[in-house]
Amino acid sequence: MAGKRKRNPKGFSEPIIMRALLKNPMTVSQLEKATRIKKPTIYLSLNRLLKLGYVRSEKAKRNRRFYLTPLGRKVAMNRIRAERLLSRVMKDLKQAVRLGIPIREIVKELQRSK
Repeated sequence: MAGKRKRNPKGFSEPIIMRALLKNPMTVSQLEKATRIKKPTIYLSLNRLLKLGYVRSEKAKRNRRFYLTPLGRKVAMNRIRAERLLSRVMKDLKQAVRLGIPIREIVKELQRSK
């Protein structure tokens, strides 16, 4: 089927929404425009984030605005740092694979280091 979008795994949208909320509080419509995530997914993600205590909401005129709590801000910033670190590490891992180390061996090593 041409044009059918591939679904992202559960929980994939939360970091994207949290990153958008780092800048300023937003309504669901604003989040939809900023993240290009569909509203039903945004509502599901916001409910999960509310339960975790990462997001709060407040009524502003006719709309509800969502914003990060201090804990949510900390989690979002840590996620951004981790993504940057992973990006740098991935370059080295790709080079290791090109040089002949099998991915399975890398995965085993990562699992051992837990």
